[in-house]
Amino acid sequence: MAASEDAIRTRVLNHMNKDHEYDIKLYLIHRLSYPKTLLLPSSSSSVKLSDIQTTHIAITVDNETKEIPFNPPMNSLADSRTRVVEMTRQAEAALGVNRDMVAIKPVWLPPQTGGELAILAALILGIHILFFPSTLLPGGFLRSTVLKDLPQVADWMHQQVWWGYWMYVSLHVGETLWFVWGVVGRYWVVPGIDIGTAGLWIIDTLIHGYPAIKRWKKMVEIQKKAKVGKKDH
Repeated sequence: MAASEDAIRTRVLNHMNKDHEYDIKLYLIHRLSYPKTLLLPSSSSSVKLSDIQTTHIAITVDNETKEIPFNPPMNSLADSRTRVVEMTRQAEAALGVNRDMVAIKPVWLPPQTGGELAILAALILGIHILFFPSTLLPGGFLRSTVLKDLPQVADWMHQQVWWGYWMYVSLHVGETLWFVWGVVGRYWVVPGIDIGTAGLWIIDTLIHGYPAIKRWKKMVEIQKKAKVGKKDH
């Protein structure tokens, strides 16, 4: 039995140190309050899973060994895989990170397709009307140009400005606040986003709303694919 346990221990340590440095760092951050920056590729810290027992794991960080207890202890080392996977899931949920985020470099992705540009043009026009409704009144720019032969339409649009203004502000401000706290805040430390890029995305979301959030998701997917491509080569 002891020989079997030793074999399992050796296999687990070799596998974790070779393929799961991310998980080992997660345990340190989640259980021992190390900074999230430990996950970044730029981190100079050296980490190694140095031991695993039924009661705890030992991690060596820059030549200093730390122990993290299992609660409850395992029945045997045969339960190691299940337990460390569970620890990883708990840590990711608690910290709001995942392994795909670590090497992503957030950049601003502007509107590119014809549909995205058309939505932008329509929103800019809508914002102009909502914040400068006099453009729909006699002598106003839109009333005198685009709507010069449609005065009834201009009058109707002017009547809708009040509720349109509050609907736009409520929706887009709400989406922007969610984006700031739920997305930018989550990515602020890991993988890290500079204030200029964050500002562009926040302004974009304030103007575009959901289409900007969709482009953020597209940007993340592009980054993930680029990361996989580099790994494959």
